[in-house]
Amino acid sequence: MFQMSIKILHTSDLHIGKRLYEMELAEDQELYFGWLTSLIETEKIDALIISGDIFDVANPSGESRKMYYDLLDKLSRLKCKVIITGGNHDSPSMLEAPGELLKELDIHVTGGLPENLTDLLVEVKGKDNETGLVIASVPFIRDADLKRHTPDETYEDRLESIRAGIIKIYSDLAILCEKLYPGIPALAMGHLYVQGGSLSESERDIQVGNLAAIETARLPSYFQIYALGHLHSPQSPDGGRRIIYSGSPVKLSFSERENASRVIMYQFSGGKMTISSINVPPARKLIKLTGTISRIREELDRLPADNGSLTSLIELDAVEENEDPAKRNELEILTGEFSRENFGIIKSKIRFLNRTTGTADLYDAGTGIEELEPSE
Repeated sequence: MFQMSIKILHTSDLHIGKRLYEMELAEDQELYFGWLTSLIETEKIDALIISGDIFDVANPSGESRKMYYDLLDKLSRLKCKVIITGGNHDSPSMLEAPGELLKELDIHVTGGLPENLTDLLVEVKGKDNETGLVIASVPFIRDADLKRHTPDETYEDRLESIRAGIIKIYSDLAILCEKLYPGIPALAMGHLYVQGGSLSESERDIQVGNLAAIETARLPSYFQIYALGHLHSPQSPDGGRRIIYSGSPVKLSFSERENASRVIMYQFSGGKMTISSINVPPARKLIKLTGTISRIREELDRLPADNGSLTSLIELDAVEENEDPAKRNELEILTGEFSRENFGIIKSKIRFLNRTTGTADLYDAGTGIEELEPSE
């Protein structure tokens, strides 16, 4: 009977290098990493798992890479095993390039799906050096990792083949775990979209525009927990039974401004598992003000003093009834003249309800091309 105690900390979607409009979020991420390493030391965490989207882009800047390796250096000094899997934003080859070197520091990185699934299984040992937990470190599964589609395959057939391919990988891993580690608890990582999950503005679609969502009941029951990444809002589509999205620890869009960022701790002890949610201290507030320009001006004046460690960021979404160039000018003046300690407006736009907006008007209103939908 499994008796030893193992503590696992789960986070995901770091998105190192992310910009919120033109605002760098490096300070937010550095504060989080400092808090995270302190928590690992205080709680005596045995292993940290990071379920994908380490970086925001496949070819991150030198500054982003330095931040990542500085974090790994700090973690290695804590004698905490680190298990990292790639997400849909990550380059598998870039993540895996220093893999053999990192293994010497007990840092296991899987950027893409390997040919041999046993390479995904990572043991976590207790104080007596006995294996107390096995983790299936599954990265983001790309379409190329699954079977090739046949020319006569219908759209629905393609969606189902993607779902079935992903489920088969987890099923094969469950069989391997049971065969190689009988009687030992097993946890699965993943970077995917589970049916019932709630999206925010900052996630990039995966697997046919998120339509190939996985039904929780089809995932093998052998794994006690699926510690997932991809969805930035902390949530559990199955009510907290097995499917856990830690969510992004740093707010990456204004749609996430109300999120209570968190990490998850799983403790395996005496054959039982307990789950704890630990809130991440907010680095800064994100504030979105919507309404007429007059209403927005009033709300700006009423903002309470903010003594947070980082400047609170504001997005203005002005809405007026009728097209009026003077209103555009009024919003620009309001934005330019706003000055409050520890507050900054990083985005403002205006919409007119009684006019169909053309492409040129969208740009005039302060909307960047990266924010437009294909139809726009």
